Amino acid sequence: MLFRFLTYNKFKERKWRRLSPQKRLKVFQQLENIQAKKLGRPACIVVPKTWEENPNLNGQFLNKSNTIELNSKFMLENKMRFFGMATLFHEGRHAFQHHLCYGGKKVRRFSRAYKWKKNFQGYVGGNVDKYSFYSMQPIERDANKYAILRMKNFRNRFKREPLFLATLERKIEDFDDVKDLAKKELGMFYKLRVALRNSKERRR
Repeated sequence: MLFRFLTYNKFKERKWRRLSPQKRLKVFQQLENIQAKKLGRPACIVVPKTWEENPNLNGQFLNKSNTIELNSKFMLENKMRFFGMATLFHEGRHAFQHHLCYGGKKVRRFSRAYKWKKNFQGYVGGNVDKYSFYSMQPIERDANKYAILRMKNFRNRFKREPLFLATLERKIEDFDDVKDLAKKELGMFYKLRVALRNSKERRR
């Protein structure tokens, strides 16, 4: 418990601003190690990354190398540290989803792992024609919801950090906004359309 406490507190402004980018990366790795143990999955290697073709990409989980790539800005810009935390929770949840689907245990029909596995098999990337086909996928909604729940658990610890509260509020707003966007882009039956698009991708 002491180790976790020390890791979490390094995200506070007075501590974070003293850390070099390399040490900040180490903190993200420590947070990932804690997160992996909590979810009962192998810990990923956290790697800083800059995507020239998509500089707005915050992170991604690579199952083949068991790696989480985090945008370098989370280590370079003080104001982005809590977005980095939320992204790490999000991508770590993808690692958990993948572990549950492909970790060796039998996936039962109608279980959440079965639904996630189907989603993985027909996954739609974020560069799709209509963003809702990406954002409303089961594994994306679950990862976003999980990241918000984990962030809420830190609300008391970072109650004197305005940047944390603003980040959490933004994540909650985004979670709700993409649902409203889906209704506009895909109509009231957006869940069905997302499922059909996913099925189409699986058949390719």
